[in-house]
Amino acid sequence: MAESRHFTGSRGEVPVDDQHPKSDANAPPTHPGKMKRTLTPGNFFKTVANVLASGPVLLAALFRPKTSAALREKVMLGVTSITDCRYCQWGHTHWAMAQGVPLEEVNQILGHQIESLKAKNPAEAAAILFAQHYAENLDRFDPESIENLRNYYSDAQIAEILAYVRAITLGSLTGNTVDAFLGRFR
Repeated sequence: MAESRHFTGSRGEVPVDDQHPKSDANAPPTHPGKMKRTLTPGNFFKTVANVLASGPVLLAALFRPKTSAALREKVMLGVTSITDCRYCQWGHTHWAMAQGVPLEEVNQILGHQIESLKAKNPAEAAAILFAQHYAENLDRFDPESIENLRNYYSDAQIAEILAYVRAITLGSLTGNTVDAFLGRFR
């Protein structure tokens, strides 16, 4: 019989089967969940290289963005909904709302409730779904996902969306890595 392991919380520790659990009112509750994605030797260099490759597009977007600031934040939230970085969720939720994105829409993106967004704005939904697909596959994305973006965006806009996705992927994996490291000292 195979034993299944569940990872808990943001620290990613494996629960221990203890016949006599100790009562500790100060201990944080343990909830079964999944281990958060972090930077590893296997993905670090590729992730950094992707951001560096998108550097000129990111720099140009600072001065002459091809997409709206609201779309940028929605794309960032799309990645964050997959990587589950608490720092990115907090920051980009606030920045999205500062760009006029309603809290309800932020929660829909973070909760993977894209169907209502598809009906409201299929172009934005395509960008958010691409961001989530990229984050799920860490740069091994289906070329059809880029083709789907071409239905709504120019090549320059697609390059900018991809650059944002790559940047937030590095940022959120870094945030999760820092959290995992600090969790070892708690």
